[in-house]
Amino acid sequence: MKKSRITLEVLNPRGEIPPPPVFGLAPRIADLANKKIGLIDNRKAGANFLLDAVEELLKKKFPNATILRFRKPDAVIVATPKFYPMVAEQCDTFIWAIGD
Repeated sequence: MKKSRITLEVLNPRGEIPPPPVFGLAPRIADLANKKIGLIDNRKAGANFLLDAVEELLKKKFPNATILRFRKPDAVIVATPKFYPMVAEQCDTFIWAIGD
C-alpha cells in the first residue's frame, strides 16, 4: 500500500496586513518646568492611583508645570486615531499609565 503525501496551504483569514508606519523617537524634553504634562490613564484598574501619585510628585518638583489628565476612550490595545493627536496638541510631553 502506497502512502500519499498531502500538502495543505494555510491562509491568514485577515488577508495581507501592511506593516504600520514606523516613526523615530521624539527628542526628550530637557526640563519639565513650565511645561504642560499629560497624564494618560489607559482605563484599566489601578492606573488612576499610579497617576495620582505621579501628579503629586510632579507638582512638588515642578510647581510651575501644568498637569493635564486624560483617560483613553477605550481600553483596547489598538491606537485610538483621534485621541493621541488631541493629547499632542495640548501637551509638551506625557506619561502613559497602565493599570492591572
